[in-house]
Amino acid sequence: MADGQPERLPEAAPPAGSADPDFAVLIVRGRMDLAALPTLRERLRRLPRAPGSLLIVDLSEVTDCCPLALGPLVAAARRARSQGGDLRLVLPSPAARAALQTSGLNRLLPVFPGLDTATGTAAAGPPGPPEGAAA
Repeated sequence: MADGQPERLPEAAPPAGSADPDFAVLIVRGRMDLAALPTLRERLRRLPRAPGSLLIVDLSEVTDCCPLALGPLVAAARRARSQGGDLRLVLPSPAARAALQTSGLNRLLPVFPGLDTATGTAAAGPPGPPEGAAA
């Protein structure tokens, strides 16, 4: 945030070296606040939405997160699920984790410790709240 404007979110892209076309990854960087809502909403809309596709949102680089700014993630998860897919969150930063817990969305949006577990390329337990979240 050089001039007081929210940092732009990057374009969605599959991870480097990924041979799996059934998922797309969006990395969110910087502040996730009300000013960033339109950009986040647009980036989520641009993610591939083939029936059954998996949308992964990496929140590891979020520096500040307003619980109200999580709305586009809920809408994207509903869209994906209505088409037989899902939206999964990976590596939430402390700020993102706190917003997920405050809003209760950590019970609605599955959170994974890494990309490999979110995509099912590694053995994983059931999706659930981030580490340290109250059950």
